[in-house]
Amino acid sequence: MRALLFTGGIFHDFDRMAAAAAGILSTTGLAVEIVTQPSELVAGLARGRADLVVVQGLRWRMLGNEKYDPFRAEWGYAVGADLKDALTGHAAHGGGILSLHTGCISFDDWPGWHDLIGGGWVWGQSFHVPGVEPVHVHTVKEHAVTAGVKPFTVTDEHYRALAIDPQAVVLAEGTASAGDSYPVAWALGRAGEHGRSVTITTGHDVASITEPNHARLLRQAAQWAMGCDKGKAA
Repeated sequence: MRALLFTGGIFHDFDRMAAAAAGILSTTGLAVEIVTQPSELVAGLARGRADLVVVQGLRWRMLGNEKYDPFRAEWGYAVGADLKDALTGHAAHGGGILSLHTGCISFDDWPGWHDLIGGGWVWGQSFHVPGVEPVHVHTVKEHAVTAGVKPFTVTDEHYRALAIDPQAVVLAEGTASAGDSYPVAWALGRAGEHGRSVTITTGHDVASITEPNHARLLRQAAQWAMGCDKGKAA
């Protein structure tokens, strides 16, 4: 089975994060190809069917704050028709999608991305406190993605006030030092439609990604998104 992992962007050690995520996913039998440009993701999907697309990058228009000015020329991105067609076609043919951490911030000028992953970051509404903080994660739904995942704590960015599709199933919540709880993982698999997705908003760095229960959540999310519970080989 084949996965394409899209990564790259600012304010994160994406090279090491992608390698860590790929290592975890490879234990499910996936052959993981890492790509760093939207054009490479499009080309990778054009070369042949992928069982899973993983978005672990941070690519958006970078508007609204001058702190992004030095990075916009290299990392700013407005979604083109080629990427829209590639990702919607992937989902329509039954391909899974896994959005990790900043994946739910990316592609902010394309509402269809939130349709595919069941929601995400909304500029002017969503936020996290500056820096990182301890986030205590616990599952809230019995599901193939959460099976056997015990409560865990990671030092992370805790995304708050995200917009989540009413049809998405919230799988886990995180509680930060202020005591506020927000969803950190959800799944979407609309009845009668092809393609499944899971979004996990934690995973700011390698230490977070590789925390054993976090890694188990990621691995099982990939398997469910690919439909392995429906008889597809992992």
